[in-house]
Amino acid sequence: MMFNAIKKEIMKKLSIFFLLFMTVVATSCYDDKSSTDFEVVKPIVIDFGDASTSVNVFQFDTLKISPIIYKNGVKDENLTYEWKIQGDKYPETVLSHKMTFSEPISVVPDSKAYNLILTVTDKTTGIQEFARISVSVQASLGTGLFVADTRDGQNSDISLIMSMNFSTRNFTDKDTRIFRNVYSSVNQHLLDGVVTGMSSLIRSGDCRTLTFVTAENVYRVDPYELVDKEKNNDIFVFPIDESEFVPKGILLWNYKGLELLNLDGHVYRRTTNWGNLTYDFYLLPPDFDERDYYVTMMGVCGSYYNEFPYVFDKKNQRILVVSSWYDSFQQFPKQSSSAAFDVNNIGAYDAIWMGEGENSQLLTVFKAEQGNERWLGMMKYDSYGSNEKVGVGKFDLSHCPGISEAVGFASSPVSPDFYYATKDQIYTFSLGNAGEVVAEPRYAVDKERDGDITSMRLWREEYSRMNVSNSGSSTGISTQSAQNRLLVITTYKESTGEGKVITIPITQLRSGTLEPNRDVHGRYEGFGRITSVTYNNTSGY
Repeated sequence: MMFNAIKKEIMKKLSIFFLLFMTVVATSCYDDKSSTDFEVVKPIVIDFGDASTSVNVFQFDTLKISPIIYKNGVKDENLTYEWKIQGDKYPETVLSHKMTFSEPISVVPDSKAYNLILTVTDKTTGIQEFARISVSVQASLGTGLFVADTRDGQNSDISLIMSMNFSTRNFTDKDTRIFRNVYSSVNQHLLDGVVTGMSSLIRSGDCRTLTFVTAENVYRVDPYELVDKEKNNDIFVFPIDESEFVPKGILLWNYKGLELLNLDGHVYRRTTNWGNLTYDFYLLPPDFDERDYYVTMMGVCGSYYNEFPYVFDKKNQRILVVSSWYDSFQQFPKQSSSAAFDVNNIGAYDAIWMGEGENSQLLTVFKAEQGNERWLGMMKYDSYGSNEKVGVGKFDLSHCPGISEAVGFASSPVSPDFYYATKDQIYTFSLGNAGEVVAEPRYAVDKERDGDITSMRLWREEYSRMNVSNSGSSTGISTQSAQNRLLVITTYKESTGEGKVITIPITQLRSGTLEPNRDVHGRYEGFGRITSVTYNNTSGY
């Protein structure tokens, strides 16, 4: 019995030994092929070199980034690239599909940096590699001329010209910048409708607005950003009925920070005190208990405490002035028979232009409702006087060459010069001359180069400058203030679809002489048909 037990124990140990032996033999015979079953994936290399991955850029400037990107064993054509930008308030937007990034950055300036993300994809494997660059965007838009234009007659875009003619005194010719199509660049779509009027107002930093009107809508954006913000009843305290929402014009009374908006003949006000952004109610006529009114033209005239907005009430054929409380219109007293014309009873005419002439006189061009008669009325209003003889001058324009086709008017607050433009010419005459008006041509547009004149205005703003011919200068040119000395015209050439802004210096006041050397005229080209321009004064008040 004992022998059998010993025998079993020996056999058990032999079996274990045999199994271990066979395992060693099998292992020694196994061909290890693990190195061919798994391949180490070579990475995509994105190398920015010494360039920083945190950059600063001004809005609308072009950002350039030139990384070195490769993957060993993979041809360059098998790599694809995608650059997209994203932020807290900005959706992911693809900007480029090229290895080298060179694109304008139009996103809105923000205190928090954006992420510019590069994705590189190996098409042979689908494997991707990523890189991120922090982009801080600073504001670029400043003092200058906003330009609204259209290329299809249905939609508009907004651009900004910053130059010696329109910006602050530190600008020179070489500093000129045109920020083109700012609105569509920021919002990724055009503005619905053709812009007919604009008003830019910055008030002590707490009220920054750019308002533009079309035939159907009123839009409001920030002039530093132009991002879609408010529209129509968003900017009214009390909603306006859709049937009455027919924009006819907008006027800025800059001295008082008052904006007036004409909706279907009624004028709504917006005072900007304490940063107010909304229109409240429309101004009441002086005889609101008896009759309504319908405004077709608005203008501002005067200086300091004697500066007031005026309107032409076509329904009642009269000129009204905004009251000192800015809540209603004020009618003038009964006029003396010796007045040049009765401002309370204009007759069967419509006002087609209003502006300020010498000595704070309001000038208004009237057009007969029937026929081709045109005349210019000169008014002098004194808020502290009797005002029984407000109409102080009347000038018959009917015989002026091309007056029935006039596309723009301009007057000087420091001289009796008066200008009007047809599509071909600019004419001038003096309001200081008694008797018949004699208009003289001063400028003929180069139709082959520029097309037709479409609008004209006098540049009124401080600090801007202009070049004029000067034979005593070593360069033949000198620079001087452009305030009240510069005509700004827009042109359009139908065959090319191009609109332009051209500035023409007034070299001699009182005679209305214009700079003859076109080489020193300011020229800003490459727009569509320009429908409105306005000054953007970022200094505020």
